[in-house]
Amino acid sequence: MKTVIIGGVAAGMSAASKLKRLDKNNEIFVFEKGNVLSYGACGMPYYISGEITNAKKLIARTKKDFEDKGITVFTKHEVIKLNELDKQILVRDLISEKDILVNYDNLVIATGASPIKLQIPGKDLTNIFSLSEYEDALKIKEYINNGVKDIVIVGAGFIGVELVEAFNTLGLHITLIEYNDQILNLFDKDITDYLEDHLKENQINVRTKETVLEYKIENGVTYVLTDKGKYKADMIIESVGVRPNTKFTSNTSIKLAKNGAIIVDENMMTSVKDIYSGGDCSLIFNKALNQNTYIPMGHNANKQGRIIAQSIMNEENNFEGVLGTTVIKVINMEAAKTGLTEKDAIKIGASYRTVTAKGKNHAGYYPNATMTTVKVIYDPLNYKILGAEIVGYKDSAIRIDIFAVAIHAGLTTKQLGFIDLAYAPPFASVWDITQVAANIAK
Repeated sequence: MKTVIIGGVAAGMSAASKLKRLDKNNEIFVFEKGNVLSYGACGMPYYISGEITNAKKLIARTKKDFEDKGITVFTKHEVIKLNELDKQILVRDLISEKDILVNYDNLVIATGASPIKLQIPGKDLTNIFSLSEYEDALKIKEYINNGVKDIVIVGAGFIGVELVEAFNTLGLHITLIEYNDQILNLFDKDITDYLEDHLKENQINVRTKETVLEYKIENGVTYVLTDKGKYKADMIIESVGVRPNTKFTSNTSIKLAKNGAIIVDENMMTSVKDIYSGGDCSLIFNKALNQNTYIPMGHNANKQGRIIAQSIMNEENNFEGVLGTTVIKVINMEAAKTGLTEKDAIKIGASYRTVTAKGKNHAGYYPNATMTTVKVIYDPLNYKILGAEIVGYKDSAIRIDIFAVAIHAGLTTKQLGFIDLAYAPPFASVWDITQVAANIAK
């Protein structure tokens, strides 16, 4: 059996590795457009900040590591066309610029996504960057060393906010511009207000409800022009979203979502037999919303890769979907979410109530206790937990895992309130703040 995998980062290499473990005789070929495989993309902001000193530490496994396992890998090779009827792909060697035809029995599409670029005047300036691939982190790091002092980040999603922290660590002056009325739009605004205030307390110029109109050079200085202001920028980071890399499937019968992501079933199979997809180029089943959604995150991609391998080998998988569980560090604060936000509940017309509780991250009499805020979304008819959000300081955000397990297991607020969680003054209060929130749900 010959399996061809397009894309050699999270989902692709997860599928390749699992396939080889399931059957060492599997013939596996991987084609990767870039030059680096299997790297920790989520760690790139911390390399830029200097907290990770060596970029190579982000690389989990090298090309040689995979080849030693019997997986054939081609880097700097881009798939430009797919022929589903003949089970062939057309691959371009980006070094020699020669094209080759490759046959497959099973095909895995794990091509990821690319940053969306603003189509505005000045979009081609050389000091505009985005962070998506390993090489992007190297370029940003190198450019910062050229005397950058003022940085404008356009877009306050996860990458944008993580880069705020990275640049703040480096002591740079940062302006963060967001089109929406809040940062981190995946959260409810009453949660992100804490984070926004924290950014401002750290001298970050946060500009919400503001639209970027133009990038302009005046007297040798770059400025970002918006509908409300003008901001000096030695360097511009665009972080306004991503678009799935699925253009090469346009001549096929593979079904795509409105944003171009590949639609898959519970086995990660596309609408075409023997073609699978996972990672940032595909949808994934959201258990909280009970529908396929687009959640481009590395831990989801790794799960999908594993499921693809099991599906190819006709092994049963126990995948029930994801909950959109997410965590982020914002300078000295932390935030996390899982399941439905209040915005989600309103959007899908769910019956819900919310409760918000505040408490210390550990016993108040133990040194250095800090405040944690927990918001729980639950069904008022049966008290089942639908979602949760947490914001606070050290050791706050990881508590979201309690809620992720509770939602996955279908627990009620009443059940969660009496689960036997660990207690000791350095770690938690007698009643952990997660249980306090659950117990006041009525």
